[in-house]
Amino acid sequence: MADHVSRGPTIAASIEARLERRATTVLARRGWRPTPLVFDSYGRAAVDGEPGWVRLLCRVLVMPPTERRSAEGRSRGWRRYLSVSAPDLPVHVHLGDTVHKVRTEPGGYIDVRLPANLPPGRHEVFVDVPGGAEAGRGRIDVIDPAIAHGVVSDIDDTAMVTLLPSPVQAFWNTFVMHEGQRRPVPGMAAFLERESRGFIVYLSTGAWNYAPVIREFLRRHGYPSGALLMTDWGPSAQRWFRSGVEHKRTQLRRLREEFPELRWTLVGDDGQHDPAIYADFAAAFPDAVDTIAIRMLTPAEHLVTGACPSRPTSSPRCCRCPSSRGTTR
Repeated sequence: MADHVSRGPTIAASIEARLERRATTVLARRGWRPTPLVFDSYGRAAVDGEPGWVRLLCRVLVMPPTERRSAEGRSRGWRRYLSVSAPDLPVHVHLGDTVHKVRTEPGGYIDVRLPANLPPGRHEVFVDVPGGAEAGRGRIDVIDPAIAHGVVSDIDDTAMVTLLPSPVQAFWNTFVMHEGQRRPVPGMAAFLERESRGFIVYLSTGAWNYAPVIREFLRRHGYPSGALLMTDWGPSAQRWFRSGVEHKRTQLRRLREEFPELRWTLVGDDGQHDPAIYADFAAAFPDAVDTIAIRMLTPAEHLVTGACPSRPTSSPRCCRCPSSRGTTR
């Protein structure tokens, strides 16, 4: 029985992949085409004899040509989750003067590191699928590690008021609410702009389906633009549902490995696990953390979310982020 339980997520992921391939074939006969959606990401400039690289984050969905606007987040929430992904397809990545050939993974995702000799700054990347719809376009911030500092920020209830721990509120915010109705956390855009100094990564447990909406929200409310690191809610080879906490821990450690020279400001809220995740990271890599900044939810927000306030047990330096109760450092 234990073997069946442990193999369950693997079997579910395999079934999901088979269904995706069949759906892709059927829909292709109806004129639907693979459509790449490229997410904002980051890279490292070549320094001290080490080659440069970029991290490509992309997803390929199968859809009618007229539905790109929906997939890019310009529709009501629930439509974004009615999508068919395109696994195991060849994809061309146009980066500067170089074209890289990669294949989509289960779920239609691409998360690869590609060699790139690009100067520091913002660059565009184009992704197309042979025989598919028009190319997708994304932005990549190529970082010179000499900047010595970066920011990792949560999104839900840190940059955007969502109150996600409440199941009813989470359902309404995710599947019903129109994007224009979402509210930013007062003062947070200015706070992140001041702290980022050129490199910011938004780290969220939200699904990739939601990434285009996040990008538009951040732009509309004056947040500094940066990479989005989100997750997939479906089964994997290890779990029935992916762990948001583990996603954040893994991505933080990856950033540490990719940019060992940088010290980070870690920004989150005290509604869920951010204080503990950040404190653990700071304990493991004390030389990598400059500041842990926590937005303190109001008593009313804690009541709605049903979450108990949590605090980092230790850190190099802690402060409070902007909230409706003001800013304290």
